[in-house]
Amino acid sequence: MNNLSFNLSNYIVTPFFFLLLISGLIGIITFFFLIRFRETPGVKYWLIWQIATAVWAFTYAFEFAATDIETKIMWSKFSYLGIVYCPVSFFFFSLEFSSSERFLNKKFVIALYSIATFFLISPFTNELHFLHWKSFSINPETNATDYVYGPFFWIIFVFSYLTLMTGIIKIFLLYFRLSAFYKKQITLLFIASLIPPIGNLIYVFQINPVPGFDWTPFSFLVTGILIAINISQYQMFDLVPFARNKLIDIIPDGILIIDKSLRIADYNSAMRKLIDKDQKELIGKLAVQVFPHREEFIKEIILHDEYQTEISREFNGEMRHFDVQSTTLYDHHQQQNGCLVVIKDITRRIRAEEGIRLNNIRLTNEIKEKEKLIVDLDAFSHTVAHDLKNMLGAIVSASNLIKSGYGSLPDEDILEINDLINQSATKTMHITKELLTLASVRQQDIQARRIKMQKVVLDSISRLKDIVDRESAQITLPKSWPDVLGYGAWLEEVWINYISNALKYGGTPPVIELGSELTAGGKAKFWIKDNGKGLSGDEMSSLFNKFTRLDTLKAEGTGLGLSIVKRIIEKLNGEVGVESKNIPGEGCTFYFILPLVQS
Repeated sequence: MNNLSFNLSNYIVTPFFFLLLISGLIGIITFFFLIRFRETPGVKYWLIWQIATAVWAFTYAFEFAATDIETKIMWSKFSYLGIVYCPVSFFFFSLEFSSSERFLNKKFVIALYSIATFFLISPFTNELHFLHWKSFSINPETNATDYVYGPFFWIIFVFSYLTLMTGIIKIFLLYFRLSAFYKKQITLLFIASLIPPIGNLIYVFQINPVPGFDWTPFSFLVTGILIAINISQYQMFDLVPFARNKLIDIIPDGILIIDKSLRIADYNSAMRKLIDKDQKELIGKLAVQVFPHREEFIKEIILHDEYQTEISREFNGEMRHFDVQSTTLYDHHQQQNGCLVVIKDITRRIRAEEGIRLNNIRLTNEIKEKEKLIVDLDAFSHTVAHDLKNMLGAIVSASNLIKSGYGSLPDEDILEINDLINQSATKTMHITKELLTLASVRQQDIQARRIKMQKVVLDSISRLKDIVDRESAQITLPKSWPDVLGYGAWLEEVWINYISNALKYGGTPPVIELGSELTAGGKAKFWIKDNGKGLSGDEMSSLFNKFTRLDTLKAEGTGLGLSIVKRIIEKLNGEVGVESKNIPGEGCTFYFILPLVQS
């Protein structure tokens, strides 16, 4: 290691010596120039490349100038610090520059640099095995070192060229992926990346114009200058693909660049997910080939500087909605160079708006329902208030009579007063029950189920047995009933109201017929016919809409029953109605329609 001490007498200083020193110096300058871009992806590998190149240039300068073989071999060994690290660093640089970051995992980077470091053992231990250099000598004419290479040298040679050429190929393929705006950068970078291997091949195979001189370190000098030009003239590290990798690819919106020839120039990963998976390579394809059903849309975005629309598309059985915006792109000469298309998934927004719309409809219906209830209750309030006032007044008056005549009234009068109290209280309870039924129908949500209508009808008649017997009514029933979707407790209230009205307003004695028939649309119609005097057209039109008694002289109720019927049937997705020819004796036919149970 004493040869490390510098003695000018041991070296021959030539122009090539200074050329190599200048190359190393420029490598150092380039290194410090690139430090300001150190946070940019890929530049950290380029910095290692520049330092390795500078070491290679400096060590080879002293090897080439040295006059004794021991000194030359010593400097040659140190030059391998640049020889093994340069191609590896260039390879990693090309991976990040060409958006191939999936290969740049930590383990892979460490493994490749470890292999390069391991290769340093070969030249530094050559005296033990002579498998790196079989022999070496000084050419007396050129003062260059002549080597006879061993197998270890060729292993390092193959490894270095595999990594270097792979990086060059990645940059070459990038030329066809990016739009015309970036092709100047890629072309210059590609040319720069070819110079080092050409310089090294000239040296290794001894076809250079200066016998024995290794042009490889000098070629890296030229590469560094071209890269510097690329940085200063085209802002290489400020544009695609670095900015693209860190900005465009992390944007969740689909981004597509179409050039002026209507070909796909670039796209991000979010856009790739929106495109047919069967299409492998998209760069360079016509937009109409990639989007075969969007020809008119493509024409629109080219014709307008700014364009916006919304489209819908089905993905995996789910309808999704997208907002599409396009902006025209111009080059440095303000000539149209293509357009940028941004596709944003607005499915959640559309669904939220749809939910708001449905909620608004529901709230509107609820408001209408409440307004309708208010109108109904307003119409009903006069009748109910009057009836309740009369009945409660009768109860109060009767109780006062009993109190004032207590001990002097005969038993017959007391029993008559008691009957009056009982009737008034019963009517009050009946009104209260009807009001509670109306409220429960409006507020309660039920699930419709199969209903055996025959059982519902028989239970309803059984509840009215006392009135039927008292009126000597004749009721005719069919042999069978169709099954429908409904709610048993509510349908029993419907039949009780219909049968009660038939008993009240029918003939003397009442003759009542119940029946059913199938209608179109998978529904069944249930009806009850009486033998009363019938109804006019005006009476039928207002019968279900207002709390109106059919016959105020004969009626005992409040007129609330038919309104309850209408609300029940409508809530069960059915409809109600009445038919009458207004002919005494032929009466009326009240009916309701409900959906049939589907087999």
